[in-house]
Amino acid sequence: MPTIAIVGRKNVGKSTVFNRLIGAKLSIVYSEPGVTRDRIYSEAVWRGRTFNIIDTGGFFPGEEIALATKIMRQIELALAEADLIYFIVDNREGLTAMDEEIGNSLRKLDKPVFLVINKVDTRREENKVWDFARLGFEKVFPVSAEAGTGFGDLLDATVDRLPRQTAVRRDKCIKVLILGRPNAGKSTLLNSIIRQERAIVDEQPGTTRDLVNARFEYRGKNLELIDTCGFKRRSRIREPIALFSAMRAIRVIDDTDVVILIFDLTQGVVGEDKRISALALAKAKSLIIAPNKIDRIGKKSLARVINSTKQSFEYIDFAPIVPISALNRTNIERLLNFVLIIHAEGAKVADRKVLESLVERLKHPSYGEALKLVQSGIRPPIFRLTVSKPVKENYLKYVRHEIRNYFGFQGVPILIKTQLRGRS
Repeated sequence: MPTIAIVGRKNVGKSTVFNRLIGAKLSIVYSEPGVTRDRIYSEAVWRGRTFNIIDTGGFFPGEEIALATKIMRQIELALAEADLIYFIVDNREGLTAMDEEIGNSLRKLDKPVFLVINKVDTRREENKVWDFARLGFEKVFPVSAEAGTGFGDLLDATVDRLPRQTAVRRDKCIKVLILGRPNAGKSTLLNSIIRQERAIVDEQPGTTRDLVNARFEYRGKNLELIDTCGFKRRSRIREPIALFSAMRAIRVIDDTDVVILIFDLTQGVVGEDKRISALALAKAKSLIIAPNKIDRIGKKSLARVINSTKQSFEYIDFAPIVPISALNRTNIERLLNFVLIIHAEGAKVADRKVLESLVERLKHPSYGEALKLVQSGIRPPIFRLTVSKPVKENYLKYVRHEIRNYFGFQGVPILIKTQLRGRS
Protein backbone atom coordinates (compact mmCIF):
# COMPACT_ATOMS: atom_id res chain seq x y z
CA MET A 1 0.00 0.00 0.00
CA PRO A 2 1.35 3.52 -0.79
CA THR A 3 2.82 5.27 2.24
CA ILE A 4 3.11 8.91 3.32
CA ALA A 5 5.54 10.05 6.04
CA ILE A 6 4.79 13.20 8.01
CA VAL A 7 7.95 14.99 9.16
CA GLY A 8 8.96 18.37 10.57
CA ARG A 9 10.43 19.99 13.63
CA LYS A 10 8.79 19.88 17.04
CA ASN A 11 5.42 21.45 17.73
CA VAL A 12 4.49 22.42 14.16
CA GLY A 13 1.28 20.35 14.36
CA LYS A 14 2.36 17.06 12.76
CA SER A 15 0.14 14.95 15.01
CA THR A 16 -2.84 17.29 14.50
CA VAL A 17 -2.38 16.95 10.72
CA PHE A 18 -2.10 13.17 11.12
CA ASN A 19 -5.28 12.96 13.20
CA ARG A 20 -7.13 15.18 10.73
CA LEU A 21 -6.12 12.97 7.79
CA ILE A 22 -7.16 9.69 9.42
CA GLY A 23 -10.31 11.13 10.99
CA ALA A 24 -9.44 10.01 14.53
CA LYS A 25 -7.44 11.23 17.53
CA LEU A 26 -4.77 8.54 17.41
CA SER A 27 -1.63 10.61 18.01
CA ILE A 28 -1.42 12.61 21.23
CA VAL A 29 -1.65 16.38 20.68
CA TYR A 30 -0.28 18.58 23.46
CA SER A 31 1.21 22.06 23.74
CA GLU A 32 4.53 20.71 25.04
CA PRO A 33 7.04 20.10 22.20
CA GLY A 34 8.31 16.58 21.53
CA VAL A 35 5.27 14.55 22.60
CA THR A 36 5.42 12.11 19.66
CA ARG A 37 8.42 9.80 19.74
CA ASP A 38 7.61 6.54 17.95
CA ARG A 39 6.31 6.00 14.43
CA ILE A 40 2.50 6.00 14.52
CA TYR A 41 0.75 4.24 11.63
CA SER A 42 -2.80 4.48 10.34
CA GLU A 43 -4.73 4.54 7.06
CA ALA A 44 -6.52 7.31 5.18
CA VAL A 45 -9.02 7.05 2.32
CA TRP A 46 -9.59 9.69 -0.36
CA ARG A 47 -11.44 9.36 -3.68
CA GLY A 48 -11.60 5.60 -3.22
CA ARG A 49 -7.84 5.30 -2.66
CA THR A 50 -6.41 3.93 0.59
CA PHE A 51 -2.91 4.73 1.77
CA ASN A 52 -0.77 4.46 4.89
CA ILE A 53 0.19 7.55 6.86
CA ILE A 54 3.07 7.64 9.37
CA ASP A 55 3.30 10.26 12.09
CA THR A 56 6.82 10.87 13.41
CA GLY A 57 8.53 12.75 16.21
CA GLY A 58 10.43 15.98 15.81
CA PHE A 59 13.58 17.11 17.55
CA PHE A 60 16.19 19.84 17.64
CA PRO A 61 19.86 19.51 18.68
CA GLY A 62 20.87 19.79 22.31
CA GLU A 63 17.72 18.39 23.92
CA GLU A 64 17.53 14.84 25.31
CA ILE A 65 20.42 13.78 23.08
CA ALA A 66 20.24 10.05 23.82
CA LEU A 67 16.49 9.89 23.17
CA ALA A 68 16.69 12.32 20.23
CA THR A 69 19.04 9.92 18.44
CA LYS A 70 16.46 7.15 18.76
CA ILE A 71 13.65 9.44 17.62
CA MET A 72 15.73 10.43 14.60
CA ARG A 73 16.21 6.75 13.80
CA GLN A 74 12.41 6.35 13.76
CA ILE A 75 12.12 9.31 11.39
CA GLU A 76 14.74 7.80 9.05
CA LEU A 77 12.86 4.49 8.96
CA ALA A 78 9.61 6.30 8.11
CA LEU A 79 11.30 8.26 5.31
CA ALA A 80 12.83 5.10 3.87
CA GLU A 81 9.38 3.50 3.73
CA ALA A 82 7.58 6.52 2.28
CA ASP A 83 6.44 7.01 -1.31
CA LEU A 84 5.57 10.65 -0.54
CA ILE A 85 6.68 13.02 2.23
CA TYR A 86 4.59 15.69 3.94
CA PHE A 87 6.99 18.32 5.28
CA ILE A 88 5.04 20.26 7.93
CA VAL A 89 6.00 23.84 8.88
CA ASP A 90 4.41 26.35 11.25
CA ASN A 91 2.99 29.47 9.55
CA ARG A 92 2.63 31.36 12.84
CA GLU A 93 6.29 31.02 13.76
CA GLY A 94 7.42 31.52 10.18
CA LEU A 95 10.46 30.02 8.48
CA THR A 96 13.23 28.89 10.86
CA ALA A 97 16.80 27.69 10.44
CA MET A 98 15.67 24.22 11.50
CA ASP A 99 13.03 24.18 8.73
CA GLU A 100 15.77 24.99 6.21
CA GLU A 101 18.02 22.27 7.63
CA ILE A 102 15.23 19.68 7.40
CA GLY A 103 14.35 20.86 3.87
CA ASN A 104 17.95 20.38 2.72
CA SER A 105 17.96 16.86 4.16
CA LEU A 106 14.69 15.93 2.43
CA ARG A 107 15.91 17.12 -0.98
CA LYS A 108 18.77 14.61 -0.80
CA LEU A 109 16.31 11.69 -0.58
CA ASP A 110 15.13 12.02 -4.18
CA LYS A 111 11.52 11.48 -3.12
CA PRO A 112 8.48 13.70 -3.78
CA VAL A 113 7.92 16.25 -1.01
CA PHE A 114 4.75 18.26 -0.35
CA LEU A 115 5.36 21.35 1.77
CA VAL A 116 2.36 21.58 4.12
CA ILE A 117 2.15 24.99 5.81
CA ASN A 118 0.07 24.46 8.94
CA LYS A 119 -1.76 27.00 11.13
CA VAL A 120 -3.00 29.17 8.26
CA ASP A 121 -6.15 29.96 10.20
CA THR A 122 -7.13 33.38 8.81
CA ARG A 123 -6.84 35.30 5.53
CA ARG A 124 -4.36 37.67 7.15
CA GLU A 125 -2.07 34.73 7.95
CA GLU A 126 -2.12 33.63 4.30
CA ASN A 127 0.28 36.51 3.49
CA LYS A 128 3.03 34.86 5.54
CA VAL A 129 2.92 31.70 3.40
CA TRP A 130 5.21 33.23 0.79
CA ASP A 131 8.10 33.32 3.27
CA PHE A 132 8.40 29.54 2.84
CA ALA A 133 9.15 29.87 -0.90
CA ARG A 134 12.81 30.04 0.12
CA LEU A 135 12.64 26.31 0.90
CA GLY A 136 12.36 25.68 -2.84
CA PHE A 137 9.59 23.08 -2.91
CA GLU A 138 7.22 23.15 -5.87
CA LYS A 139 4.13 21.66 -4.20
CA VAL A 140 2.93 23.95 -1.40
CA PHE A 141 -0.33 23.52 0.53
CA PRO A 142 -1.56 26.00 3.17
CA VAL A 143 -3.79 24.21 5.71
CA SER A 144 -5.27 24.58 9.16
CA ALA A 145 -5.22 21.22 10.89
CA GLU A 146 -7.18 22.66 13.79
CA ALA A 147 -10.00 23.96 11.57
CA GLY A 148 -9.70 21.25 8.89
CA THR A 149 -9.31 23.67 5.97
CA GLY A 150 -7.09 23.15 2.92
CA PHE A 151 -6.99 19.37 3.07
CA GLY A 152 -9.08 18.77 -0.06
CA ASP A 153 -6.40 20.21 -2.34
CA LEU A 154 -3.67 18.38 -0.43
CA LEU A 155 -5.40 15.01 -0.71
CA ASP A 156 -6.36 15.51 -4.37
CA ALA A 157 -2.71 16.12 -5.21
CA THR A 158 -1.71 13.18 -3.00
CA VAL A 159 -3.80 10.54 -4.79
CA ASP A 160 -2.62 11.89 -8.15
CA ARG A 161 1.02 11.54 -7.06
CA LEU A 162 0.95 8.20 -5.24
CA PRO A 163 1.65 4.98 -7.16
CA ARG A 164 -1.49 3.05 -8.07
CA GLN A 165 -1.97 -0.33 -6.48
CA THR A 166 -4.52 -3.07 -7.05
CA ALA A 167 -6.97 -3.20 -4.17
CA VAL A 168 -6.41 -6.20 -1.91
CA ARG A 169 -9.22 -7.55 0.23
CA ARG A 170 -8.09 -7.91 3.83
CA ASP A 171 -9.74 -9.92 6.57
CA LYS A 172 -10.54 -8.28 9.88
CA CYS A 173 -7.48 -7.95 12.12
CA ILE A 174 -7.16 -9.68 15.46
CA LYS A 175 -6.29 -6.78 17.76
CA VAL A 176 -3.68 -7.67 20.36
CA LEU A 177 -2.94 -5.17 23.14
CA ILE A 178 0.27 -5.24 25.18
CA LEU A 179 -0.23 -3.99 28.74
CA GLY A 180 2.22 -3.72 31.61
CA ARG A 181 4.13 -1.45 33.95
CA PRO A 182 6.92 0.88 32.77
CA ASN A 183 10.07 -0.94 31.63
CA ALA A 184 8.39 -4.35 31.61
CA GLY A 185 9.51 -4.83 28.00
CA LYS A 186 6.36 -3.91 26.06
CA SER A 187 8.11 -2.02 23.26
CA THR A 188 10.84 -4.65 23.03
CA LEU A 189 8.13 -7.30 22.64
CA LEU A 190 6.42 -5.39 19.82
CA ASN A 191 9.73 -4.92 17.99
CA SER A 192 10.65 -8.55 18.55
CA ILE A 193 7.38 -9.89 17.16
CA ILE A 194 7.45 -7.83 13.96
CA ARG A 195 11.28 -7.88 13.69
CA GLN A 196 11.41 -4.11 13.20
CA GLU A 197 12.33 -1.03 15.25
CA ARG A 198 8.76 0.21 15.40
CA ALA A 199 8.79 1.42 19.01
CA ILE A 200 11.61 3.21 20.81
CA VAL A 201 13.25 1.11 23.53
CA ASP A 202 15.00 3.06 26.26
CA GLU A 203 16.02 2.43 29.86
CA GLN A 204 14.21 5.63 30.85
CA PRO A 205 10.67 4.70 32.02
CA GLY A 206 7.76 6.27 30.17
CA THR A 207 9.40 6.41 26.73
CA THR A 208 6.22 5.22 24.96
CA ARG A 209 3.42 7.82 25.00
CA ASP A 210 1.28 7.20 21.94
CA LEU A 211 -0.40 3.93 21.02
CA VAL A 212 2.15 2.29 18.73
CA ASN A 213 0.55 -0.21 16.37
CA ALA A 214 1.89 -2.71 13.84
CA ARG A 215 -0.02 -4.93 11.44
CA PHE A 216 1.37 -8.24 10.25
CA GLU A 217 0.30 -11.70 9.13
CA TYR A 218 0.85 -14.85 11.18
CA ARG A 219 -0.24 -18.33 10.09
CA GLY A 220 -2.69 -16.88 7.58
CA LYS A 221 -4.30 -14.49 10.09
CA ASN A 222 -4.04 -10.68 10.11
CA LEU A 223 -2.96 -9.33 13.48
CA GLU A 224 -2.63 -5.79 14.78
CA LEU A 225 -0.27 -5.42 17.71
CA ILE A 226 -0.67 -2.35 19.93
CA ASP A 227 1.98 -1.12 22.37
CA THR A 228 0.91 1.18 25.18
CA CYS A 229 2.45 3.43 27.79
CA GLY A 230 3.53 1.82 31.06
CA PHE A 231 0.82 1.77 33.72
CA LYS A 232 1.53 3.09 37.20
CA ARG A 233 -0.55 4.32 40.10
CA ARG A 234 -2.44 7.50 39.34
CA SER A 235 -0.96 9.14 42.44
CA ARG A 236 2.52 8.60 40.97
CA ILE A 237 1.73 10.19 37.62
CA ARG A 238 3.19 13.69 37.60
CA GLU A 239 2.94 14.80 33.95
CA PRO A 240 -0.40 15.56 32.22
CA ILE A 241 0.86 13.75 29.10
CA ALA A 242 1.52 10.56 31.09
CA LEU A 243 -1.99 10.70 32.58
CA PHE A 244 -3.55 11.27 29.15
CA SER A 245 -1.52 8.37 27.70
CA ALA A 246 -2.72 6.04 30.47
CA MET A 247 -6.37 7.07 29.98
CA ARG A 248 -6.15 6.38 26.24
CA ALA A 249 -4.58 2.98 26.86
CA ILE A 250 -7.48 2.10 29.17
CA ARG A 251 -10.04 3.18 26.56
CA VAL A 252 -8.43 1.13 23.79
CA ILE A 253 -8.98 -2.07 25.80
CA ASP A 254 -12.63 -1.92 24.69
CA ASP A 255 -11.66 -2.47 21.03
CA THR A 256 -9.14 -5.23 21.76
CA ASP A 257 -9.54 -8.95 21.10
CA VAL A 258 -6.62 -10.29 23.14
CA VAL A 259 -4.58 -8.70 25.95
CA ILE A 260 -0.99 -9.71 26.63
CA LEU A 261 -0.11 -8.80 30.23
CA ILE A 262 3.67 -8.54 30.44
CA PHE A 263 5.69 -8.10 33.63
CA ASP A 264 9.36 -8.14 34.59
CA LEU A 265 9.91 -11.46 36.36
CA THR A 266 13.10 -10.15 37.97
CA GLN A 267 10.85 -7.77 39.94
CA GLY A 268 7.99 -10.21 40.40
CA VAL A 269 4.26 -9.50 40.38
CA VAL A 270 3.31 -6.33 42.24
CA GLY A 271 0.02 -4.62 42.99
CA GLU A 272 0.04 -2.58 39.78
CA ASP A 273 0.30 -5.77 37.66
CA LYS A 274 -2.82 -7.07 39.40
CA ARG A 275 -4.63 -3.78 38.83
CA ILE A 276 -3.79 -3.95 35.12
CA SER A 277 -5.11 -7.51 34.89
CA ALA A 278 -8.26 -6.41 36.70
CA LEU A 279 -8.83 -3.74 34.00
CA ALA A 280 -8.74 -6.40 31.29
CA LEU A 281 -10.93 -8.75 33.32
CA ALA A 282 -13.49 -6.02 34.01
CA LYS A 283 -13.85 -5.54 30.25
CA ALA A 284 -14.09 -9.34 29.75
CA LYS A 285 -11.06 -9.58 27.45
CA SER A 286 -9.15 -12.71 26.50
CA LEU A 287 -5.87 -12.72 28.37
CA ILE A 288 -2.33 -14.12 28.18
CA ILE A 289 0.18 -13.62 31.01
CA ALA A 290 3.77 -13.20 29.79
CA PRO A 291 6.51 -13.12 32.46
CA ASN A 292 9.36 -11.39 30.61
CA LYS A 293 13.18 -11.56 30.82
CA ILE A 294 13.59 -15.32 31.35
CA ASP A 295 17.05 -14.80 29.83
CA ARG A 296 18.04 -13.39 33.23
CA ILE A 297 17.23 -16.52 35.23
CA GLY A 298 18.39 -20.14 35.07
CA LYS A 299 16.24 -22.94 33.65
CA LYS A 300 15.83 -24.41 37.12
CA SER A 301 14.12 -21.22 38.28
CA LEU A 302 11.54 -21.24 35.47
CA ALA A 303 9.16 -23.69 37.17
CA ARG A 304 9.27 -21.53 40.32
CA VAL A 305 8.41 -18.43 38.25
CA ILE A 306 5.41 -20.17 36.65
CA ASN A 307 4.12 -21.41 40.03
CA SER A 308 4.49 -18.00 41.69
CA THR A 309 2.74 -16.36 38.69
CA LYS A 310 -0.18 -18.80 39.05
CA GLN A 311 -0.48 -17.94 42.72
CA SER A 312 -0.33 -14.20 42.08
CA PHE A 313 -3.01 -14.37 39.36
CA GLU A 314 -5.18 -17.13 40.82
CA TYR A 315 -8.31 -15.07 40.08
CA ILE A 316 -7.57 -15.35 36.33
CA ASP A 317 -6.53 -18.99 36.34
CA PHE A 318 -8.04 -19.39 32.86
CA ALA A 319 -5.23 -17.29 31.33
CA PRO A 320 -2.27 -19.24 29.89
CA ILE A 321 1.17 -18.32 31.24
CA VAL A 322 3.87 -18.00 28.56
CA PRO A 323 7.31 -17.06 29.95
CA ILE A 324 9.25 -15.10 27.32
CA SER A 325 12.40 -13.17 26.59
CA ALA A 326 11.33 -10.31 24.36
CA LEU A 327 14.97 -9.37 23.89
CA ASN A 328 16.07 -12.82 22.66
CA ARG A 329 12.72 -13.76 21.03
CA THR A 330 12.40 -16.79 23.30
CA ASN A 331 8.88 -18.32 23.15
CA ILE A 332 7.60 -15.59 20.82
CA GLU A 333 6.17 -18.19 18.42
CA ARG A 334 4.45 -19.91 21.34
CA LEU A 335 3.00 -16.59 22.47
CA LEU A 336 1.57 -15.87 19.01
CA ASN A 337 0.14 -19.37 18.75
CA PHE A 338 -1.72 -18.78 22.00
CA VAL A 339 -3.08 -15.51 20.59
CA LEU A 340 -4.67 -17.44 17.72
CA ILE A 341 -5.88 -20.24 20.00
CA ILE A 342 -7.65 -18.08 22.55
CA HIS A 343 -9.11 -15.81 19.88
CA ALA A 344 -10.71 -18.92 18.36
CA GLU A 345 -11.78 -20.09 21.84
CA GLY A 346 -13.68 -16.86 22.35
CA ALA A 347 -15.86 -17.62 19.32
CA LYS A 348 -16.62 -21.18 20.38
CA VAL A 349 -20.29 -22.17 20.67
CA ALA A 350 -21.15 -24.89 23.17
CA ASP A 351 -23.29 -27.77 21.93
CA ARG A 352 -26.84 -27.39 23.21
CA LYS A 353 -27.33 -31.07 24.03
CA VAL A 354 -24.07 -31.18 25.95
CA LEU A 355 -25.21 -28.14 27.93
CA GLU A 356 -28.47 -29.93 28.73
CA SER A 357 -26.46 -32.89 29.96
CA LEU A 358 -24.18 -30.63 31.97
CA VAL A 359 -26.99 -28.84 33.81
CA GLU A 360 -28.41 -32.23 34.85
CA ARG A 361 -25.05 -33.15 36.39
CA LEU A 362 -24.56 -29.85 38.23
CA LYS A 363 -24.71 -29.88 42.01
CA HIS A 364 -27.67 -27.99 43.30
CA PRO A 365 -27.03 -24.64 44.99
CA SER A 366 -27.60 -24.36 48.75
CA TYR A 367 -31.14 -23.20 48.07
CA GLY A 368 -33.18 -24.02 44.97
CA GLU A 369 -32.11 -25.72 41.74
CA ALA A 370 -30.27 -25.06 38.49
CA LEU A 371 -32.91 -25.58 35.82
CA LYS A 372 -31.39 -24.61 32.48
CA LEU A 373 -28.09 -23.46 30.93
CA VAL A 374 -27.82 -21.93 27.44
CA GLN A 375 -25.15 -19.92 25.65
CA SER A 376 -26.34 -16.49 24.54
CA GLY A 377 -23.16 -14.81 23.23
CA ILE A 378 -19.55 -15.10 22.10
CA ARG A 379 -16.37 -13.01 22.56
CA PRO A 380 -16.74 -13.26 25.45
CA PRO A 381 -18.86 -16.41 25.83
CA ILE A 382 -22.02 -15.53 27.73
CA PHE A 383 -24.23 -18.15 29.37
CA ARG A 384 -27.69 -17.76 30.85
CA LEU A 385 -28.32 -19.93 33.91
CA THR A 386 -31.94 -20.38 34.91
CA VAL A 387 -32.35 -21.03 38.63
CA SER A 388 -35.30 -21.43 40.95
CA LYS A 389 -33.82 -19.11 43.60
CA PRO A 390 -31.01 -16.51 43.69
CA VAL A 391 -27.49 -18.00 43.85
CA LYS A 392 -24.22 -16.66 45.27
CA GLU A 393 -20.99 -15.92 43.38
CA ASN A 394 -19.26 -19.05 44.66
CA TYR A 395 -21.91 -21.17 42.90
CA LEU A 396 -21.41 -19.25 39.64
CA LYS A 397 -17.67 -19.86 40.02
CA TYR A 398 -18.40 -23.57 40.31
CA VAL A 399 -20.58 -23.46 37.16
CA ARG A 400 -17.82 -21.63 35.23
CA HIS A 401 -15.38 -24.32 36.29
CA GLU A 402 -17.71 -27.05 35.03
CA ILE A 403 -18.23 -25.24 31.72
CA ARG A 404 -14.44 -25.09 31.25
CA ASN A 405 -14.12 -28.79 32.04
CA TYR A 406 -16.56 -29.56 29.24
CA PHE A 407 -15.72 -26.94 26.61
CA GLY A 408 -12.32 -25.40 27.37
CA PHE A 409 -12.55 -21.67 26.65
CA GLN A 410 -8.84 -21.32 27.43
CA GLY A 411 -7.72 -17.75 28.01
CA VAL A 412 -11.28 -16.44 27.82
CA PRO A 413 -13.43 -15.09 30.69
CA ILE A 414 -16.85 -16.72 30.92
CA LEU A 415 -19.82 -14.53 31.81
CA ILE A 416 -22.89 -16.08 33.47
CA LYS A 417 -26.19 -14.25 33.77
CA THR A 418 -28.84 -15.69 36.01
CA GLN A 419 -32.56 -15.85 35.39
CA LEU A 420 -35.11 -16.68 38.08
CA ARG A 421 -37.89 -19.10 37.31
CA GLY A 422 -39.91 -21.32 39.61
CA ARG A 423 -39.98 -25.09 39.08
CA SER A 424 -43.02 -25.89 36.93
